[in-house]
Amino acid sequence: MKRKTFLFTIIFLIYIANLSVSEGQVSTDNLPTGVIKRFTHGVSVYTVAFSPDGQLLASGGNNNKAILWSVTNRKEQTTFRGHTKSVMSVVFSPDGKALASASHDGHIRLWNVDSKRRHAVFTHTRTGWVRGVAFSPDGQLLASGGGNQHGSVMLWDVGGNQRINPMVGHAAIVESVAFSPDGRLLASASRDKTVKLWDVNTQQIRKDLTKHKSVVYAVAFSPDGKTLATSSRDYTIKLWSVSSGEDFATFEIGRDRYVYAEALAFSPDGKHLASACVDHSVILWDVEKRRAVNTLRGHDGAVTSVAFSPNGKHLASGSRDRTVLLWNLKHFNIIPSAPIAASLPVVADATPSLRVDPKPVSDLIVADTTPPNIVIHSPTEEMVPQNTEELLIQGQVSDDNSISDVKVNGKEVWISAEGIFTTTVPLSTDENEIRVTATDAQGNMNTNRFSVSRPADNPQPSDDLDPPKIFLNVPIHTETTAAVFTVQGSVIDNTGIGEVKANNTEVSVSPDGEFTVTEPLSYGENEIRVTATDLQGNMDTNRFTLFRKSLPIDNEGPEIRILHPLRRGIRPEILINDASVTVSAAVTDASGVSEVKIDRTVVQRTGNRFTADIRLSRGENVIRITASDTRGNDSEKEVIVFRPHSERKGKDYALLFAVEDYDHWTKLHKPVSDAETIQHDLETLYGFQTRLIKNPTQAGILKAIREYAEMDYTDDDQLFIFFAGHGYFDNTFKGGYLVARDTQLPPKDLAMLSYVSHSVIRDIIDAMNCKHIFLVLDTCYSGTFDRLIAMRGNAADMSGQRLTEGDIHRKFQYTTRWYLTSGGKEIVYDESPFVHQFLEALRSKGGSDNILTIDEILSYVRRLVKPKPRASGFGSDEPGSDFLFFAIE
Repeated sequence: MKRKTFLFTIIFLIYIANLSVSEGQVSTDNLPTGVIKRFTHGVSVYTVAFSPDGQLLASGGNNNKAILWSVTNRKEQTTFRGHTKSVMSVVFSPDGKALASASHDGHIRLWNVDSKRRHAVFTHTRTGWVRGVAFSPDGQLLASGGGNQHGSVMLWDVGGNQRINPMVGHAAIVESVAFSPDGRLLASASRDKTVKLWDVNTQQIRKDLTKHKSVVYAVAFSPDGKTLATSSRDYTIKLWSVSSGEDFATFEIGRDRYVYAEALAFSPDGKHLASACVDHSVILWDVEKRRAVNTLRGHDGAVTSVAFSPNGKHLASGSRDRTVLLWNLKHFNIIPSAPIAASLPVVADATPSLRVDPKPVSDLIVADTTPPNIVIHSPTEEMVPQNTEELLIQGQVSDDNSISDVKVNGKEVWISAEGIFTTTVPLSTDENEIRVTATDAQGNMNTNRFSVSRPADNPQPSDDLDPPKIFLNVPIHTETTAAVFTVQGSVIDNTGIGEVKANNTEVSVSPDGEFTVTEPLSYGENEIRVTATDLQGNMDTNRFTLFRKSLPIDNEGPEIRILHPLRRGIRPEILINDASVTVSAAVTDASGVSEVKIDRTVVQRTGNRFTADIRLSRGENVIRITASDTRGNDSEKEVIVFRPHSERKGKDYALLFAVEDYDHWTKLHKPVSDAETIQHDLETLYGFQTRLIKNPTQAGILKAIREYAEMDYTDDDQLFIFFAGHGYFDNTFKGGYLVARDTQLPPKDLAMLSYVSHSVIRDIIDAMNCKHIFLVLDTCYSGTFDRLIAMRGNAADMSGQRLTEGDIHRKFQYTTRWYLTSGGKEIVYDESPFVHQFLEALRSKGGSDNILTIDEILSYVRRLVKPKPRASGFGSDEPGSDFLFFAIE
């Protein structure tokens, strides 16, 4: 009996198998390598957490919601609504029955997972944020971290729905909190660059960890409680001994690329540490060997959060690309050494509605003794052709619990989320036994055995009289205007294919029997004829007819149909506020489209459509689309887009001081010329109203600043202050000073009465009624404008970000107080390259949006290494603020 049906089935199943999703493989929805599921949150995701039994995954983000996802069926299960601002942290209670969510609205909300209702609301702050939240191991306490200008840590009695005590000690917003596994310690990470270990019973600081040089974003205890991991914007991760408070390892993430981690998580066995990085990656670190072992790439935005599943087999990561990815760690050779059973732990009572009955875990969970079900899809025959060296095995396993592993003849194979597996096994002659075993998470195992026979290498002469089977991809429409036609098809025969011809021309055939050949078409009827001959000389023919129509006389160009942007109402133009617009259109023509241009630039097309981003100037923009067909006919369509002129009513002021001729100090050569150049660029490039004071006295400096302090400002007005000249640092007072023309030398003015104190300047500027102020100092010891640098010599490195026009109004809602200095607590020479880099930033005009931000300026001056510029907010500066230089277009 011939096996043509069997071979066709195998070919079909191979095709189906290529569409199935195996854990760790790329599927038809383009899952990254190692990802088994992508959950689409819809907005930026800031936090993820697994339930204690591993069955649920929670995520929170920029839509003010917390979402529960079923890990088993990988679908959205519950959405908790109630917050009015972004959800920054979610955490399950130890019994898995409650979910706590922390938000920028200042509240922590406690949700009942079973009833899907809110249980309690805790108000951390009415004027600031909550960034982190954590349950104690017994579920009786809840810790939250956040604040406004000053950091705050709160402890809450979950059962009594009340606050216990605030824990005071941080000088800036607290980013993250975590309980130690024994519940005795609480760790908190802050923007003040410190990590604090608190005694939970006394609410007092046990240890103060101060070796990070910038914002600390995350803290995480190892499962044994002996190690604390922290991540900072200084581009490092540190491991600390909890008992001694000393750091014993530092992981460099990417200082040269300004890469840092926003979140950390230990694996349940403590062997690995996962870090969520802003370069769109997740880095897995070997804790014992203290090195990176894997980099997981699949997100299109900064990764903000990571969480290991309780059994250590999976990792969840949340990102600003609006998704949560579920990774199969086995794909990266991460095998948990001590997996945790997927069961609910018995913990102390939490809230009355969330109380757990004090019964053994075995009484709470029904024992599962049913093994997985195994269905074999391929092979479907007991005999295979003599030339079959490898056999395709495909099937599906199912179980009420998760599947632990599937093996074919003792070799473990990958399975998809739907339980589908595909592999091949080598065949010997005669009979081959195939064994498929499947084990579920409870250890129940099932085996499916079957046999497949392969004929010996010297079969008897064949009495085959059956011809090959030809399958052709016949077009739905048998009329065409094309000059050529591509013939596609396949041929199968159990004795082997000898020859295949299309219209008497021999064509090559793949090992799977597939072929492709292009045939010219004449006007009228064209017969497409394919013949196939097997190795026994049996021949078959398959044919169909195509009719090529002659094209009518064509004197018209392609049809251009605009898809975006579309005009609304009776206005002749389209109103767009942004600096660019995406133009998309469909271009069609009966004879074919040869070329499409936008404003004389050829654009690439996908099928008959194209998309292009077009930069807009203020006022009317005429976007001209031209298209040509294959017969040389052209057509044209215009899109008129009007970009309104800036509605900003604010004014920009600049007060510049330059001192180079001194009564008592050494003369300098560059300050006045540097200040004049900056003044010129501010006026001509950005329209600033400027005032430059050359060689002022101490009284002249303070008088000019006072005059600007007494001016009337609107909320959109901005003030830029620049000082170039000598600077001085006094070790006795631990303070920095500006040196005026009449300032005495230090030995003659021990009280520093002729100097201009940084602290005085800082307080005056902070008290000004101008909402947005940016101070730039090009002096020696200018970095001591920051009190921390003056006291300890530390400063934060700032990383830039790109501003879109839609952010302008939001940024102007917040008070700006920023400084930029040419160095730290060190000497800056007269020929310092700082001004050169600052001018280069000004002349960049902020790139394509013509708006220069502080971060964009920092991206230029950060190139300087020694002396290293310093920058930060100070005083009443609010998160989210900025100082914007609007270039004149």
